[in-house]
Amino acid sequence: MSGLPGSGYGIRADGSCDPMGAWSISTPIAYSLKPWQLVASAGSLSPNSSFRFLDSSSGESTSNGTAAFTIGLPLGKYGQGTYTLMVLSGKLDNASNFTWTPPGQSGPVRFGIGVQDIGGGGGTQGEGPNHQDPGNSRSWYGVATYEGPKGIHASIGGGSNRFDSVFGNASANITPNLKGVVEYDVFNWNVGLGYDLGRLGASPRPGADLGASMFVGLVRGKYAYWSVSIRF
Repeated sequence: MSGLPGSGYGIRADGSCDPMGAWSISTPIAYSLKPWQLVASAGSLSPNSSFRFLDSSSGESTSNGTAAFTIGLPLGKYGQGTYTLMVLSGKLDNASNFTWTPPGQSGPVRFGIGVQDIGGGGGTQGEGPNHQDPGNSRSWYGVATYEGPKGIHASIGGGSNRFDSVFGNASANITPNLKGVVEYDVFNWNVGLGYDLGRLGASPRPGADLGASMFVGLVRGKYAYWSVSIRF
């Protein structure tokens, strides 16, 4: 789980969470959450094709778990922004992300820029070496997202370090609440299915709804991955 907007749940160009929006697994989307929208997510990547939960107490690592807490920022005339705090392990080591969608955009194509692992010490660079500083995993990116008919979305972008080449993702609705996702994350192809559970009730946040989505997929075509996201 990347902790970026749309990772494991749908996001629309206006910043709302919606199963008809753009979904991804680990690659950026140009959209940012609307102000004060909150999303809490948890996910796990298994070392094989069997779905596992978080690390067992036996001392042997059975999966790679991550939690993310994401909020839409009230930037007003400066566009839309999203901040994420990711907790990377049971030791509470963490990393922060930021995505900015510039103001004044309209039409089916939107642009965004951002950074994954602002502090550079979270080890989120994936397999890509950082030639300037091998110990720094700060990864900048720029991305364009296209919205087509009936929930079809496609994104393409590039950047530094973790995104030090061309990446892309595409998602399409199979049913109004079921989404198919495919992406190329610079290193590998990943695929999956997302399902949105819809409105579950009133959010603790005034004027907002409580909702949830689930995601299952394969990274590199062989490592099982799952995530759950709750929006409020």
